Amino acid sequence: MTNPNEKKIPTFCSLCGPTMGCGIYCYVKDGRLVRVEGMEESPRNSGKLCPRAFASAQWLYSPQRLKYPLKRIGEKGEGKFEKISWDEALDIIAAKLLDQKEKYGPESLAILSPARRSYSDYLYRFLVVHGSPNYGHSGICAVQRAFGFAYTLGVSMLAPDYNNADCIIIWGGNPVYSGTPQGGLERILNAKDRGTKLVVIKPQMQPDAAKADIWMPVRPGTDGALALSMLNVVINETLYDREFVNKWCYGFDKLVPHIQKYTPEWGETITGLSAEQIREVARLYANTKAACIYAGNAFDQAVSSNNAVRAVAILIAITGHLDRPGCNLAPTFNPNMPRVKSVHLRERYTQEIVDKLVGPEIPTCFQPFIEGTSSAYYRCLDSILTEKPYPVKAIIAPGTQPTIITRGTRRVIEALEKLEFFVVVDVMQNASMPWADIVIPVATMYESDHPFEGGMGNWLMARNQVVERMGDYKSDYEFWLDLGVKMGYGDDFWNGSIEDCMNNQLENFGITMEELRKHPTGIVYEGVKSKYEKYEMMFSTPSPRLSRAPYLPQGKVAIYNTTFEENGYNPLPEWVEPPESPTATPELLEKYPLVLSDTHTSEVYNAGWLRNIPYLREIQPDPWLHINPKTAKEREIEDGDWVIVESPHGSMKVRAQYFPGISPDVVMSLQGWWQGCDELGKQGYSLVDGAGTNGLYSIDPEKAFDPLVTAMPKQTLVEVRKADTTPKRGRG
Repeated sequence: MTNPNEKKIPTFCSLCGPTMGCGIYCYVKDGRLVRVEGMEESPRNSGKLCPRAFASAQWLYSPQRLKYPLKRIGEKGEGKFEKISWDEALDIIAAKLLDQKEKYGPESLAILSPARRSYSDYLYRFLVVHGSPNYGHSGICAVQRAFGFAYTLGVSMLAPDYNNADCIIIWGGNPVYSGTPQGGLERILNAKDRGTKLVVIKPQMQPDAAKADIWMPVRPGTDGALALSMLNVVINETLYDREFVNKWCYGFDKLVPHIQKYTPEWGETITGLSAEQIREVARLYANTKAACIYAGNAFDQAVSSNNAVRAVAILIAITGHLDRPGCNLAPTFNPNMPRVKSVHLRERYTQEIVDKLVGPEIPTCFQPFIEGTSSAYYRCLDSILTEKPYPVKAIIAPGTQPTIITRGTRRVIEALEKLEFFVVVDVMQNASMPWADIVIPVATMYESDHPFEGGMGNWLMARNQVVERMGDYKSDYEFWLDLGVKMGYGDDFWNGSIEDCMNNQLENFGITMEELRKHPTGIVYEGVKSKYEKYEMMFSTPSPRLSRAPYLPQGKVAIYNTTFEENGYNPLPEWVEPPESPTATPELLEKYPLVLSDTHTSEVYNAGWLRNIPYLREIQPDPWLHINPKTAKEREIEDGDWVIVESPHGSMKVRAQYFPGISPDVVMSLQGWWQGCDELGKQGYSLVDGAGTNGLYSIDPEKAFDPLVTAMPKQTLVEVRKADTTPKRGRG
């Protein structure tokens, strides 16, 4: 029941970082947010919320909030700052960037990508106007899958049709802890209730795996080997769709001899799964008429990323499970809902700009795709030290923490210490802030009356401001507009008007922000039924993102990819060993007998964020390591003991959790730990040899990255031992 002293304000949440948030109602008393509840009218979440949203008032009023711009006055890494004004901070940044542009060229600036937010395209826009291609994508989410699917099937994303499927494979994804409460998880459970078979492929038993008919605890980093072995079964047992293959696939005749070496018995030695289990799942998937695969982030976090994704794409295609009811569907454009006008300015990417991407030399045919993702996050940082292909001199990090989000923590810190100019943009104090020259505070979602949400589905809604801002700051969106004006780029940034900016993006809807606000819970547009078997469109019509790429030159599924072949890459997917694994580096097994990987999202946290929220820390107070009880007892480790995890590259200190739902030779941890709940630097976990996983992985440029899209592997070999001391716990 609503308290008459409380004001109820509709808006939407963005704590988990997607481009479209869940609808929420905020209750405000005496100017303070006191609680939130789910918005039943929202088609995104239908009133359901996750723990992060329910704890967001603590996040809003956290003592670690940044309230004023800061200028470094101490040495880099000391974390000593003085308060300055918003305008002074922008003046300093603009003057420095313009000076560096004159001295070193516009490509000397890199912007590191945040967790995907609706302001991400503003970063692209700023770089395009400035003349730099260096948007440093993290290489751990979506890009690798989009690349592999686009150059095999013609579309970058394929939605699993859970509602009509008789078999669902969740492969390396986490529908329980990521996405909306109403999203894939609810539809998967509904499918289970009507008798759909559920297969879950991931190293550890998570809640979705507990509901599965078959759980396949694949060894981390070996999903590509599993996909190749499944293709072997489908082809050799003639389980493929002959009609579809003959009409719509190019190069199947070359795939048949190629796949012979990837037998289920071979796959058993690589993946840790039995040959019979590989056969069982391959047969189940191929023999079920309506079957779909959800390919998760695990595919983006392996050195063999593009090979693994291409193998899965081929598996989807040759079994006839492409763009048919209950299968993996290409997008169907909704004519009832206009498209939001992009602020990206992709049309102004010149070849000269694209050719300056930091990272390995990219063949021209792949550049139209890469330009949407730009340079690799890690390589932008690495160029500071190597000065190859040129030195990056300035980095802006909005909503991202390079010291914990990418591989090689020590090397990242070394790069930040050498970097000429570093700007951190965030709501909270963060792990990379001590190395910043300028710190820009930005408003939370509760302190802004923009943007609107309408990038997906059939829902358009304006954000409503809930509380007054608590310091000298503006929103992320306003920061980029203000900085653009200060740089002399005002004509491209609506001369600093956020209202004009939002109205420009809404032009296709024939509505302004003022008019949209008259619909407190947004506008729901009429949906559209899926259209199936859109093969001519998929295989022969270039998508807007790939309009300059001859990605499917035969107008068919590119099983044998001539574009790859012509540019010196393998035309058929192959197995590529991780940098360290039982089969790649058996010589390391005596000292490091366990395989380590990590997960980026838990039931309460999101990557390296939100550990400063006391409610969430009550649920999950310490960094953990999931370890099989048998493995732990062999090392005299009790449940809850603090342990040291050592790899060939570093170590970390975490709390052991007995976890029967994991193979004895595998351990899993949660990526992103660095802070306690107190003032930054107190009761925290150090970045080096603390609780972060990124210091344990290889950063060998020849072995540790996918050569095209620079995916970063998240698996290595480790040993675990009981710690001698116990760190103080930072609950807040």
